[in-house]
Amino acid sequence: MAISASNYRDHIAKTLLGKSGDFQAYFKVYNDLLDRGPRNVITQAPHQPRNSISHETILAATDIIKKDSRVTLESTRRMIGQRFPNTYSTDELDFILEVAVQAMFMIDPNVNGSHGLGYMVGTYRPASWSANESFIDFVNKSFPQVSTEKRAQVETVLENKRSLKAWKLQDRVGIEFRGTNNLTDHLLLDRDNRILYLFHHTAYLKAHLNLWYRLCGDGAKEVGIGSALERGMLSPRLLAETLHSLQTILFSYDDYRSMHLLNNTLIKKKKFDSSCAILEGYLPFADGPGDFVYTYWGDRLMILHDLVRDRPPRTKFEKWIKWQTTERNFFLVAGLALIISAVVGILSLVLAIFQSIVAWQAWKHPATSG
Repeated sequence: MAISASNYRDHIAKTLLGKSGDFQAYFKVYNDLLDRGPRNVITQAPHQPRNSISHETILAATDIIKKDSRVTLESTRRMIGQRFPNTYSTDELDFILEVAVQAMFMIDPNVNGSHGLGYMVGTYRPASWSANESFIDFVNKSFPQVSTEKRAQVETVLENKRSLKAWKLQDRVGIEFRGTNNLTDHLLLDRDNRILYLFHHTAYLKAHLNLWYRLCGDGAKEVGIGSALERGMLSPRLLAETLHSLQTILFSYDDYRSMHLLNNTLIKKKKFDSSCAILEGYLPFADGPGDFVYTYWGDRLMILHDLVRDRPPRTKFEKWIKWQTTERNFFLVAGLALIISAVVGILSLVLAIFQSIVAWQAWKHPATSG
């Protein structure tokens, strides 16, 4: 059955998010992707119309990707082409595939290396779904887990999460918050420009977490990435960590200053998902009394915490203090102080000798009166 222009949102939401509802931020991304159209498509004649890419086409592609996440990109592209024989060019098939992946998982597969060879944010380079790589391998590569050796450090960061409040990051470190539609960029810190990227689509996160809870109950937190992809969703733990980082660490409901920043700047002016400010609760993934283990975003929280702990100076005075207190300059200043002290000591000794000579001469040749 064809999806009409009037009900496509409801149909897509029920199919990909598990329920209908007001997903304004999500559908803005979806519509912008479709409006952008296939890149690098060359028509054979002037004004020749491009092939229509319908909502049904996108949903059919999501079914193919979900059916077997262990096949390669090349195989997935071929299966989509077989589903629509003699209909779409290779570039159009890649576009359909990219939209399908982003609609289901809010991940940019970067199939054609759209970021360019030299694109990096700090030491981070976005992952790309390679031709001979399975989708599950691409997703695992995009969301590396915290190593066992670093888990204790992540726990320390979580114990000091009050230092990561959004208003403190803005006022004390000069961080600018920038929304991203790509989940792999969440909590990505551009240290040079002091930009922190946040995946702000909390309505999407909540919808999938609620769907997981209906499907698996408390056992949802044990579902790995492979099993999750087969259902057309991401790991529930990954979703929960993302929501927790937004609504418990950065913008806690009881933190007035951070919530004011969220509502009046990020939502009103920067068009963050308004659901960010609505604390509906997330699936509790506590691994002990009051604990919340970060399996996926721990490394980025550590990087952010390190920036706060060793925050760069912002004013000239702070830069001067920072210069004075660096190890190299500390020894330089200490050496100069030692030299000055020695010079002052020598001058004091010379002055003392001179005074002694004057006193001795005065004693030896006393002044006579009259």
